[in-house]
Parts: sequence; C-alpha cells; structure tokens
Amino acid sequence: MSHPSPGQTLQLVAGELHAIGQRLTYLGSMVQAQAAAQAAPQEAQAPDVQPQVAAPQAPAPEDVQPPVAAPQDVQPQVVPYPGLAQQPVRPRRQLGANLEPSRVLAWVGAGVTLLGVVFLLVLAVQQDWLGPGARVGGGAVLAALLVAAGWWMHRRSKGEDAGRIAAFALATTGFAALFLDVVAATSLYGFVPAPVGLGVGLLVSVAGLALADFWRARPLALGVVLSSAICAPLITQLPNALLVGFLILLQVAAAPVQVRRGWSALALAAGIPAVLAALVAAIWGSFFHDPVLVVAISLSVLAGVVIAAITAGARPDADRTSIGLLIAAPTPAFLAGPLLLEPPVAGLLGAGTTVLLLAIWAVARFVPAFRDWLSHRFTAAVGAMAAIAAAQTTLTVLDSSSWATALLCEALLLSVGAFLLRSAGVLLGATCYATFGFLLAVVNEVPLTALLWHGYAPGLAGLLCGLLIAAAAIVVPASAVRIEKFPKSSPLWAATGLALLYGTASTTMAACLLVSDTRNGFLTAHILITLTWVVAAIALLLRGVRVKHLRIAGLVLIAASLAKLLLFDLATLDGVARVIAFLCAGLILLAAGSRYARLLKPTRDEA
Repeated sequence: MSHPSPGQTLQLVAGELHAIGQRLTYLGSMVQAQAAAQAAPQEAQAPDVQPQVAAPQAPAPEDVQPPVAAPQDVQPQVVPYPGLAQQPVRPRRQLGANLEPSRVLAWVGAGVTLLGVVFLLVLAVQQDWLGPGARVGGGAVLAALLVAAGWWMHRRSKGEDAGRIAAFALATTGFAALFLDVVAATSLYGFVPAPVGLGVGLLVSVAGLALADFWRARPLALGVVLSSAICAPLITQLPNALLVGFLILLQVAAAPVQVRRGWSALALAAGIPAVLAALVAAIWGSFFHDPVLVVAISLSVLAGVVIAAITAGARPDADRTSIGLLIAAPTPAFLAGPLLLEPPVAGLLGAGTTVLLLAIWAVARFVPAFRDWLSHRFTAAVGAMAAIAAAQTTLTVLDSSSWATALLCEALLLSVGAFLLRSAGVLLGATCYATFGFLLAVVNEVPLTALLWHGYAPGLAGLLCGLLIAAAAIVVPASAVRIEKFPKSSPLWAATGLALLYGTASTTMAACLLVSDTRNGFLTAHILITLTWVVAAIALLLRGVRVKHLRIAGLVLIAASLAKLLLFDLATLDGVARVIAFLCAGLILLAAGSRYARLLKPTRDEA
C-alpha cells in the first residue's frame, strides 16, 4: 500500500479543516436563526439547510462546497484578535528542556576533548616528548583546528539544531584550549610575562565573544567568559590588581554582547568573577601591600555599577539581573576601605561610591530623558545602595562615639528630602537611619543609666543627641503624613512616642547636669521631665477635643507621667523636690481639667 506524499497529506488536512469551519459557520447561523424566531416568529424562520460533510479523500480544499444558507442568515466572518497570528509565541521553557541527547553528547564530548588536551600537555611534560616551544605551538594549532572545525560545522549545518550544537561545542572547546595554552606559556614555561599573557587572553576572549555574537550562540559566549575567568588566576597566580584589572576588561568586553542579545546569564558570568576577585584581593591586600590594588577595586566598582545601569536601561526584561549586579558591584569598596586604607582615605573611597550611586539615582529621577529609561525598581535599588554606602562611609570615617549623632543628622536630612519630594523610598531610608541612630545613642551618647542614676553626665554630646532624637521623632512622622505613607499600626506610633519622650528626657537631663553636675541638678532634671510630660499631655488633650488621635495620645502621655510620678519620682526624689513635683503636677492637672471641660461643653451642646 503506497503512502500519500507530504503534499497530499497537507491537502487532506486542509480540506478537513475547511469542512469543519463550514460546519461551525452553519451551526452559528442555525443558533442565530432560532434566536430570531423566538423573538419574532412572523419574521424569521430557521433555514432548512443540511450540512455537507467533506469526504476524507478530498484532494484539495476547493473541492469542498460550502453549505447554502439564506442570505439573511449569513453573517460576515470576523477574525478574532487581528494580527495575533503574526506575533511569535515563545514556548515556555521547562526543566530539562535542553537535556536532549544531542546536546548532552555534544557538550560531554567537548569536556572530554578539553580534558584530553590537558592530559596531552601533562604527558608531554612528563615524558619530555617535545620542547616547551613545540608544546605551546602544538596546543595553539590544536585549538585553532577545533575553532575552524566549529566554523565549518556551523556553515554546514544550515540552521539545523544538531549541527549548531556541535559547532558551538567545538568552538567552545577550541577557545578553552587556547586559554590553557596561554596559561602554559605564561605560568608554566615563562615565555611571556603575566601582563602580556593577560593581554593575549583578552584578545582571545574578544574574538570568542565576537564569534558568539555573530552566531547568536549564548553557550559559546558563556564558555568563553567562564574559561577566561577560570584561567586568569592560573596566569597571575595571585589575587592582585592585575587579576582584577583583567576581569574588569573582560566584563567590559562582554557588556556590548549581553546588552545587544539580552543574555542575562552572560552578564552574571562576566560580573560575578570581577566582584569575587575584588573581594578576595581586598582581603589579600590587607596582608600584602599592593599600591595599585585600591585603584583596581575602584575601577571594578565603577564598571560594575555603570554596566548594571546600562543593562537595566537597555534590557528592561533583565531587571532582576541588573539589580543583582548593582547590589554586588559596590561591596568590594565597602570591604577595601576599612582593610586597606586609613579612615580619611577610606572615607574618600566610600564618598566616591556614594556620589556615583546618588548621581545615577538623581538622573533617573529628575532628568526626563532617563526617567522612563530606568525602571522604578532599579532606581529604588540605586537609592538604597547609595544610602548603605553613605552609612558605611559615616561609620568608617567617624569615631564610634559620634556614630549616633551623624546618623541622626542624616536621618533628618533624608526626612526633609522625603517631605519635599514626597518619596516613600527616601522616607524609608530616613526611618532606617533614625532607628539605627537611636539604638546607637542609647548605647553611647545618652544611655538609659544616665536617666536612672546620678553619676554619668552626657555633656554637650548627650544634649545634642537628645535634641536630634526628639527632632527625628517629630520630622519623620510629619513627612510620612505629608506623603500619606504614615503607618496605621499602633506599635509603630507607640515606638515613635517613646523615642520622643526619651529624646526630651535626655535633653533635659543633659542640660541640667551641664548647669550643675550634682545630685540637686539630677533631681531638678527629673522634676522638669515630669512637668514637661504633663504639660505636653495637656496640650495634646486640649488640641484633641475634636481629633481622636491627639486625644488618645494625650491620655496615654498622662498615664505615663503619672506612672513616672508614682513609681520613680516617689522613690527617687526626697524632701522639697518630691513636694514640688507632686504639687506642680497636681495643679497643672486641675487647671487642665477645668479648661478641658469648658472646651468640651460646646461639643456636647452641638451633639
């Protein structure tokens, strides 16, 4: 029995599909006719048309006759979603989709061939078959033959997957063999110095990336970059500035290809080795002096941040990759500053990193041409990294006794920026700075022991830090209210209130002890603290006659003032100080109660 040719098969399938389409059209006309008959029986009748079923042996779609229907029942055919057929549908990649036998065999063969080249070089050295020059030359010839074989296989494949996979594997093996040959010529035999070897390796990398771009072969590009990154430490033999510089150039060389083709994996393969090398070099530099290592690390940070920004703008679909590169790029500078440099110079390195990140954030936010070019997520990540870099610079340059003051000042500046820009991201940074500044202040400048026992005078630093805590506790919520991002959680507002009370109490205590560093000054400070809290509570109550939140805050502060008066002042104060505290607090509460009742009477009358 003869089988039909592919052309006849396609004609049969087309005939069947055409017949199915005609039957669906007929059924649609029947449904419409029945609906019209139910609405107006005198005007519409269901057509008595029998569908014509196409025989499976129809040789061509034109042999199938469409069914005849009444003119009024024929509806124009509308193609749903015009132009959808022209959109290429990207298949969803599944786990293991690339594990086809042809791919596995090709790449396993490439790995085995590369191992064979390594074993050949080792065996040639052990048996002393050829001279060093012949070994290096033979390795270069073998690598060139593998690349040439890959080129020939790619031309012969004519777009077929099997041929392309074999070509990619052969070319990748050839370039890896070239890198091994450069390693042998540099480190094993010493034919050329390390800088020359790295230069040759960079040329090989650029050639491989150009070929990968021409072939649109992502596996080849990944193989070339990873081979370069793995072989470079074998050439330098030390994690020095030379290694970092080579990996920077490799990342820069790979950037045009990965941006042009949108290969996120290539961006990671070129960026992560540079960051890791810079981190290891920073640790190594703390034990061995290298005068140009800091310059190499600075260039690594600059290249990483700029390439991450270019990737984010040119490839919005690779947003996560660009954010990952952005987060990883400045980390070597964070480590190199404290390890390799004195605090003032380390501050310059951190300040330069901060200025670079702030410049990118400002351009992305305020320049109209770049506002839509960089995504909001990437811009927020740049701002966050700038805040981290600024905090790290502050902690590096200043002494630990001044950390809290500096962080609180920066928190106030960020709060003002959030208030003016109405930016939730800037407000989040201000909140983080204020939180860490407050915690450090409790440990250093204004410890809790200074409020509980006499014997520790906070001094001018404590006075300034207390004022900054109180100011931050006011300005940060005010900015949140302006941009309508204030938290609705009661614990957060309670924490803000506690910070405000702690700041005012620390300021009062520091001021009184500056005037008189005696027990009388300590007792006077506590009297003033209690009276200040009572007055503030009364002010909140009077302002909260018509505002529920202020009224609740005033009642809570009244309770806190009474708790301090009965639990702390009663046990700590003695003699005249205790009498003054209780009498003044009681009189203020009586006057406030009378005033509050008069203010509340019109409200009740209106109700």
